[in-house]
Amino acid sequence: MINRLNFKSSIFKILMLFLAWRFILAIISFLAINFLPLGYKDRFLGGGPTNYQLSPEFFSWANFDGEHYLSIAIFGYKHLEQAFFPIYPFLISIFARPDPYNLLVSLINSTLAGLIISNTSFVLALIFLFELIKIDFSKQIAYLTIILILIFPTSFYFGAVYNESLFLLLSVLSFYNARKGNWFIAGVAGMVSSATRVFGVFLLPALLIEAWQQKVDFSRAFWILLIPFGLGAYMWYLQASVGDPIAFYNFQTLVGEQHQRGIITLPQVYFRYLKMFVTTSIQNPIFQTLILEFLTGLIFFLLPVYGYIKKIRLSYLVYAMFVFLTPTIQGSFSSIPRYVIILFPSFLAAAIWFSHLPKLFRAIFLIVSALLLIAETTLFLRGYWVA
Repeated sequence: MINRLNFKSSIFKILMLFLAWRFILAIISFLAINFLPLGYKDRFLGGGPTNYQLSPEFFSWANFDGEHYLSIAIFGYKHLEQAFFPIYPFLISIFARPDPYNLLVSLINSTLAGLIISNTSFVLALIFLFELIKIDFSKQIAYLTIILILIFPTSFYFGAVYNESLFLLLSVLSFYNARKGNWFIAGVAGMVSSATRVFGVFLLPALLIEAWQQKVDFSRAFWILLIPFGLGAYMWYLQASVGDPIAFYNFQTLVGEQHQRGIITLPQVYFRYLKMFVTTSIQNPIFQTLILEFLTGLIFFLLPVYGYIKKIRLSYLVYAMFVFLTPTIQGSFSSIPRYVIILFPSFLAAAIWFSHLPKLFRAIFLIVSALLLIAETTLFLRGYWVA
């Protein structure tokens, strides 16, 4: 599958793209730390406020949710942290071997382990995604998909102490192995993914469609029935520990006022944002976040539709649409700009659309996206809410 590594190989080119992206993020980090004041000095900062100040260029990559992953890795689950699935902090704990009684060393080792897991997973995800796309499309489209993922305004989460990279790798591996007929590996990767993010469970309907499209005998593809067992195991743990098998969902309404109980339809969410545009001052810092959330919520609904027209594989599109719609049922596009970065089918659709644009419009699009990436990364590293 993978060519011998040389200067002309696809792997080498992907590694160079990744390293260029990582280098740009490092420059952004330096500028952000030296020129932008902290959004909050007492919360949301990786390693805690005191340790963050000791090494902001390091701990800033564990801001916001990163704090919770580190806490789970070091101490285990505490109240309200059940919204964070276990595989990623479990891996951090394995590699970092944290000691709760030596907190600073544990935070350093756990943050380092998280960064290594995230960045390594991301590189591997890009390599396998390239190979997956090449099954149906040209190398040009595969490279474009990777570039669009790298310059997306919230792609920096792939390099942070977040589980996005690990989940992307597992979901791509599941699809890739299903396309290659390795249904056991596809099922195992899907099972681990559903214990990494709840979205992983949607690999089951997607791969059922894939098996149907390939006309595969069920005796070969039945391994994909393993996929929900990852989620099921976590739900069993939640029932045993906090008495609520869906605490990962119910606790969302407690930690975010934008989330509502029950099911809110997508048109209602769009209407809610239109009302907020009218009632929120343009000078309010939250206004730019509302704009980003709304545009992302609109574009990533339309991309799978466009992908269907362009005959992207149905299994990919069903997966992308299910994952996109799930967070919106709580009545908000909050965090959608982060959630969508794992939706490789949508980026594939975007790459096909992008390939037909005139060169001038391509250049403008890339510049605008890169500028937004710089702005969003800067804000995140300094403790401002992005997604």
